[in-house]
Amino acid sequence: MPNRRMPKRTVKLGRKLLAPPSPIAHHWAIQVGDTWFEIGPKQKSEGRSPNVIERNNGDVAESGAGKFGGEVVGKTTKTDSEIDYWCQRWVEINPDYNFIKDNCQKFAYEFMIWLTDNNYKCDHRVDAGNIDTENREFWAVDGFAAAKDGNAIATFGLGQGHASVGPANIKAKVGQVSAQAVAGPGFGAFVDATVVEAGISAGNVAGIHVGLNANTGAGVRNGNVEAHLLGFGGKIGADGIEINTPIGGVNACSVM
Repeated sequence: MPNRRMPKRTVKLGRKLLAPPSPIAHHWAIQVGDTWFEIGPKQKSEGRSPNVIERNNGDVAESGAGKFGGEVVGKTTKTDSEIDYWCQRWVEINPDYNFIKDNCQKFAYEFMIWLTDNNYKCDHRVDAGNIDTENREFWAVDGFAAAKDGNAIATFGLGQGHASVGPANIKAKVGQVSAQAVAGPGFGAFVDATVVEAGISAGNVAGIHVGLNANTGAGVRNGNVEAHLLGFGGKIGADGIEINTPIGGVNACSVM
């Protein structure tokens, strides 16, 4: 029988600062359609902290990630059975929780990449130190358009990639253009236009990126207050403090 594909479902990323509020660490969860997926609370078992993927339906993940709306990162045609199998295999490969390696962000990032076939938009610094991005094509002309819960976005790009070595995370993107309108949670209008960009970060502590961009927009999105005009500007919030120019920028520690 032919392999029947699901109608495209929106993929969202939800985040929350760890409690007590941490200046550098976030918990991540992924929503597919109406269902949230996340690494559950850690419970010791024979000296181990097994990774368990928990699910719930609703506007917010069980952990509280996505409380302020989350953000649209892509779309997927993966079926529920394919998702079940992928989650099962991920736990088999990553059975035990590790705060700096096999953690919630590693799960969410790898899940997002697989769900969207590497056609996603996510510009956050990452705490996980060994994200698997093998067999992901860098050069790929693709994009998506989606709208959900007051967040509408359309994006197009020529290529993007991510690699991690220990605490260092390296990202690159080429020919990325997106337009976004936010009407709650948050508000504003944004056009992100990047010719080329390469960046490196030390977990979620600090990062630097260089390239060429003309990002323009103002408002509140993804937990940050931000304003840019032709590449000049900055933001402050869940992603820390960031200062940008048309040829690069720096950022450090979360402050919310």
